[in-house]
Amino acid sequence: PMGSSTPKKEKKEKKEKKEKRSSEDKSPGGGDERSKKQKVQDDGGGGEPTRVRVVGLTKTANADGVGAFLGLDAASVVVGMWGTHGKGPKPPGGQAFATTASRSAAEKLVEAFDGKTLDGVELKVIVDDGDVAVHANGGVTPGKDAKPTIKAMEVPRPPLFGGGGGAAANVSVSNADTAPSMSPHDVRADDWSCGACGCSNFARRTSCFRCAAPKSATTSGAPATAVNTAAARASAQGNAQDGYEVFLKYLPHSANEEEVTKYFADCGAMVSQARLLRDPQSGQPKGAGFITFVDEAGRNEALKRDGARFGGRNVSVTVAKKSTFGVRATDQAYGTHTPAMLAETIAALVAPDRSGVYVDGTFGRGGHTRGILAALSAEGRLHAFDMDPEAIKVGKELEREDSRFKIHHAPFGCMADVLRPLGVKPSGVFLDLGISSPQFDDSSRGFRPEQDGPLDLRFDVERGVPASEYLRLVSREELRRVIHEYGETTDPIAARRITDAIVLARENGSLPSTTKEFAALVAKAKGKEYQMMHPAKLTFQALRIALNQEFDEMRRGMHAAFDIMPEHGRLGILTWKHSECAIVVDFFRDYEVIRDDFPLYEWALKNHADKCSKKLERKWGMHMDDAQRPSEQEMRQNSRSRSATLHVLRKREAVRIADLERLSYKLKGWGKIPDAKPAPPVTFNYKI
Repeated sequence: PMGSSTPKKEKKEKKEKKEKRSSEDKSPGGGDERSKKQKVQDDGGGGEPTRVRVVGLTKTANADGVGAFLGLDAASVVVGMWGTHGKGPKPPGGQAFATTASRSAAEKLVEAFDGKTLDGVELKVIVDDGDVAVHANGGVTPGKDAKPTIKAMEVPRPPLFGGGGGAAANVSVSNADTAPSMSPHDVRADDWSCGACGCSNFARRTSCFRCAAPKSATTSGAPATAVNTAAARASAQGNAQDGYEVFLKYLPHSANEEEVTKYFADCGAMVSQARLLRDPQSGQPKGAGFITFVDEAGRNEALKRDGARFGGRNVSVTVAKKSTFGVRATDQAYGTHTPAMLAETIAALVAPDRSGVYVDGTFGRGGHTRGILAALSAEGRLHAFDMDPEAIKVGKELEREDSRFKIHHAPFGCMADVLRPLGVKPSGVFLDLGISSPQFDDSSRGFRPEQDGPLDLRFDVERGVPASEYLRLVSREELRRVIHEYGETTDPIAARRITDAIVLARENGSLPSTTKEFAALVAKAKGKEYQMMHPAKLTFQALRIALNQEFDEMRRGMHAAFDIMPEHGRLGILTWKHSECAIVVDFFRDYEVIRDDFPLYEWALKNHADKCSKKLERKWGMHMDDAQRPSEQEMRQNSRSRSATLHVLRKREAVRIADLERLSYKLKGWGKIPDAKPAPPVTFNYKI
C-alpha cells in the first residue's frame, strides 16, 4: 500500500542516496553546489539578520530537508504547508522561512537558489522583508491535475510573527520567543493582505477580519466597508471600576490562559489573567477570550497588536462591547451550571416563610434547589420535579444528603396530582422554563445545531419519540405550523422553506438523523441569518418545544400551582424568551385582581355601585410583581443569565378584572368577554 515502508526498503533507499551524493561529489563540478551553499551560509556580510522566504514546497518538505537544500541549519528554518487535515496529499504551495546572518547573505541565497527545483518542483526564493506576498498557483489551492506555477504579487504583508505594521509589528517580533510554537498548518502561501487596512488574512476568508473589506480589496485598494451589526453598534466597555477590556479572536486553539496573558503582559497591568472561552463539553479553548486591563493606556497598547501574529495566527484585538442590556460581555467558566437570578428568587419566594413547603418544578441539576434548601430552616421542605432521567439520578443523591428534599420523576404540570394526596400546600412554586445548561451542552441529546450527535431533542429520553422519528411521521402542514409558531415566529416564509426541504429529503430517503447534518439542511433552506446565531437554531428550538410540549406543560404547571397553593402563595416563573413571557401574561390576565386605580373599576363604582356589589364575587385571583432582570454583576459572572426575566405572581382573594369586564361590557353593550382558558389536557402518561 501507498506510504508503507519496511526496514529493508529504508536501508536500500539510504544506500542509494549515499551513492548518488558520492557520485555527484566525484563528477566534474559536482561539489560546486555544495560549496556554494556553504559559502552563502558562512558569508555573513555584516548587518542585521534577514529572513528568506521559499515558496512552492511539496508535501514531503520539512525543516531538515529545506535546511539541507539551502545549506542552513534546520533550527533557522520554519516550514508551513497548506493543511488538508489528513484528507489527501498537500499540493505544491507550502512555504518556508529561513533566517540568515545579514541581508547580503540573504541576497546571495536568493541568487543561488531562486528557480532551483526541490522534489521536482521549481521554487521561488525571495528576501522576505514584509513588503512582498508570494501567492502560489494563482492564490488558490490547485486541483489534482494542476501544474505547479509560481506567481508573485506585490501587496503589503506583515512579517511572520509581526502585526499589521508599526508598533504592533515591533512588539510582536520582540515577543516571538515567548509566543506558542506555530502550527505547521498556520502559514500558507495563499494568505492574502487587505488593501484597505493592510491586515494579513487567511486564504479561506472572503473578507478582512479586521475591517470587513472584501477580498477583492487586495488589488483594488477599496476602502473598508462599514459593518452594520448589533455587535458593531454596541457601546464600548470601560471604566475605572470594572477595568478596560479587550476581546480576542482567532487565537490558536492550543493556546492557554497563561500563554495569552504572557503575550500581552507588557501592554500594561491586568485585573486578572486572560479568560478564554472554552467548549462546555471538552473544555478545549474556542480561540477567543477577554483580557481586562487596569487602565485605558494598557488597553490601547493591546489594541496595537490587532492583526499581530501569535502562534502562527493573525489575532483580532478589539474593544470589548457592552451587550444589548448595557453590560460588558463576559464568559462563563467551563463545566459550571450557575442558577440564574437565585438571590432574587429566594428573596421573593422563600424569604417570607423560611419554614414553609416549596416546589421547584424544574430540578435540572439542582442549582436553584440547593439555593432554596440553603435558605430554608430545619423545618422547611422542598419537592422537585423533572422529566430527565439524568436529573432524577442527581435528585436521588440529593435526597440521601438532605431529608428535607424529595424528587419526583414527573412533569411539573402534574404537581397537584402528586402533592395533594400527600397533603402538601406549598407556600411557593418555582418554574425555570426551557432547557438547562447541562442538557444544552450534552451533544448526545441533540439540542445544539453546532454539536454533532443523535437528533433527539427530548427531555425524557425514555418516553416519546426522538426528533429524527418525529420528522419522518409529521405531516407537512403540521411541521410548518410548529416551525413557524415555536421558532421562526417572524418569518413564515423561512418556516415554509425549511419545511419543504425536510419533506423533500424525507421523500428521497436522505433525511438526516444527526444534528450537524440536519442543521446543514435547515441552513441551506433558510439562507442568510440576520441575527448572530446559527440559522438552524430556531428550528431546533421549535422541534424541542413541540416534542416536549413545553408551552402546554408551562400552562398546566401554572394552573396546577395556582390550584394547590394557599392564599398568599407565590408563583415564581423564570422565562427566557418573549413567547414564554407572553404565555405568563396571558395566564395572568385571566386571574388578575382589580386594582383600585383601574379605569373601568372607577367607572363601574361611580355609575353602577349597586350592581357591582351584587354581581361581583370575590374569587381566587393573582397579583403580579414588577418583572425583574439580572443585575449587571450577575451577567458578568453568568453570561447565560442575560435573557432571563423573573415573574412573581401572588395568590389572593379578590374580584377579578375579567369578571368586572363581563359585567361592564354587558352594561355598555360592548360584547362578551371569553371565559378563562382551562389547562391543556395531558396527552402522555406518567406514573405519579
